[in-house]
Amino acid sequence: MLTNFATVSIVREGTISGIELFRAIWPISLTSAVAIVLVMSFLYRSLVELVMELEAREAAAQHLALHDQLTSLANRALLEDRLGQALNRYRRTGEQVALLMLDLDRFKQVNDTLGHNAGDKLVQEVGERLRSLVRETDTVARIGGDEFAIVQIGPKGEADIRRLCERIIAIIREPFVIGDREARVGVSIGAVFASRDVSEASELLRKADITMYRAKAAGRDCFRIFTEAMDADVQRRDRIESSLRAELRDGDGLQLYFQPLIGKAGTVVGLEGLLRWHHPTLGQIAPAEVIPIAEECALIDEIGLILFRKACAAARRWPHLSVAVNLSPGQFRTAAFPSTLRRIADEEGVEPRQIELEITETLFIEHGSICAQMMTELRRDGFKVTLDDFGTGYSSLSSLRSFEVDKIKLDRSFIDVASRDQSVAIIRAAVTLGHAMNLDVVAEGISTIEEEQIAVEAGCDALQGYLYAPAMPEDEIDTFLAANPPARISNAA
Repeated sequence: MLTNFATVSIVREGTISGIELFRAIWPISLTSAVAIVLVMSFLYRSLVELVMELEAREAAAQHLALHDQLTSLANRALLEDRLGQALNRYRRTGEQVALLMLDLDRFKQVNDTLGHNAGDKLVQEVGERLRSLVRETDTVARIGGDEFAIVQIGPKGEADIRRLCERIIAIIREPFVIGDREARVGVSIGAVFASRDVSEASELLRKADITMYRAKAAGRDCFRIFTEAMDADVQRRDRIESSLRAELRDGDGLQLYFQPLIGKAGTVVGLEGLLRWHHPTLGQIAPAEVIPIAEECALIDEIGLILFRKACAAARRWPHLSVAVNLSPGQFRTAAFPSTLRRIADEEGVEPRQIELEITETLFIEHGSICAQMMTELRRDGFKVTLDDFGTGYSSLSSLRSFEVDKIKLDRSFIDVASRDQSVAIIRAAVTLGHAMNLDVVAEGISTIEEEQIAVEAGCDALQGYLYAPAMPEDEIDTFLAANPPARISNAA
């Protein structure tokens, strides 16, 4: 009994001690619990803030990925996405879509004169002006330095797009005030409509780009609307370029045909070599089409030297005649050009004085002092220099004063003047100018007896044109020379 009583007493004493212990530790436990709750709350809030910050960063990154940083307009990626969605909707519902490609004209001049910061501000202002002209459903994008694009949803036909283009051109023509300076630019626009055969946004962008460059070629500060003929022209150009590269690599299809120059005695005094290229599938391709493509794709140097070598070979074949060959402005890019011509003439065994190099005033305008230096060097080596298409450039008289030439060729537009009396007066003035500067004067484009008489009465030294002969291959020139052409000029005189 005593033992049991002692046990109960101990238990009771222990129970009392537990309560006291609880009383002692509950503030600590409560504080710990509160601290845990606070920590968890802080951690939760931090996690929420972190998630929100990550979402904001993700949104900002996505915005940067889809928008132009300078203007906040859509960039190319977003443009292509919006355009793709619009094309899908067009195929489902028939809702029309138009794409406009815009390129600023004279923008480089702003950068060069006012600085790149001014250029950036102008680009920003252009973006704002374009935004003001479109609806919320449309997309305005900046896709390059000074290139923009607009996707318009639901235009009511070509008239709508024409009006929009006209409004864009008008608003971009308005001056841009940048600080205390004023800048003016223009814009060239190419527009294209969605069609059932266009499945990708990239294809519509390609067509709009083609059309925009047509506007550039048409004089800038204007717009053009896409036609399939434009695409056909581009495809033809690409085909000509690839064929031209293959021709230079593997073939010998680039030929010189020769058109005679007739002197006052009615005899042949010279030959002009003219490029001829018969494409196996495209047929005869005119030099006016080949040369610009060759210049654009950096093939003109190689082609020019091939033709020059052929002209030298012709000069060796007909040592009593001068042989002229046309030079392209692109050939004057390299300082070694004169020495290269000398070397080829030496290799072909001809005297430089037998070779005439025909140039146009475009060369003076594009190359200036470099051209003058090279021409001086070429003339010192013995080559003759002829200014072709005289009277059609920017400043013929200034060109004659600034650059040494041996001969001028009057453009056929002189001959085409409707009134005979006026024609004679104009041509006589040009001939008098040439003779006063000790230059021979050639009239080209002579196709009738009347035109011949006009040129002869004006005092031209030689004539050239279809009245006498077209450009011919070498073997036909021999026949032509043997035939002793009629002395029309001496008779007319």
